[in-house]
Amino acid sequence: MSIAEFQRAFADLIASPERCVALREGNADVLAGYDITPREKKRLATMVQHEAMSVNCSLYRVNRLIPVYSVLPHSCRLLGDRLMDELDAFWAASRHATLQYRWESWRFGLWLEERIAARRLPGGPVEDAIRLEMAMFDVQAAARGDNSGSRRRVVLLRYDPDELLDPMIAAEDLQPLASGVTVLIDATGQQLAVRRVDDRLEGKVA
Repeated sequence: MSIAEFQRAFADLIASPERCVALREGNADVLAGYDITPREKKRLATMVQHEAMSVNCSLYRVNRLIPVYSVLPHSCRLLGDRLMDELDAFWAASRHATLQYRWESWRFGLWLEERIAARRLPGGPVEDAIRLEMAMFDVQAAARGDNSGSRRRVVLLRYDPDELLDPMIAAEDLQPLASGVTVLIDATGQQLAVRRVDDRLEGKVA
């Protein structure tokens, strides 16, 4: 048994419910790209029929969603019904999952920004939310006592940061400001503070 290739095929099936369904329906081409024996192919075809395979697929998706949602909750919320389509497309294009929160969320954030730039995904407040939340996570993840200023970040936004971080405000109700607002994200204190630099008024505190 070619263990490495068998394990790779099995992992790819877990990562793609669509491939599992195709193999269940008898599409042998799903396994065409793997150097495995006919016996191993038959074994995989039997495994995808088991109800536990659906559980494996679900757990895989949940484990990949947790890092993204933990770092980008408001970005995910503002995506609304488009979230799962974007996640499915992202996961299909990026098989190498990692549970390192910053790396997985950063990759998804970059994916969304590229999709928006290519006009495959509407922009608007979600762009600001991605920028703001990644900066918020970065300053909190930076080491304390670092004199480089890594626990502070300045971000330029087109939408009001208080409204972006308000779960009660729907994406369609958010309106861009007449002019951009510069926001200071500060994690040097006991609590993360996000405040406008121009008027020095403290905004959302998380």
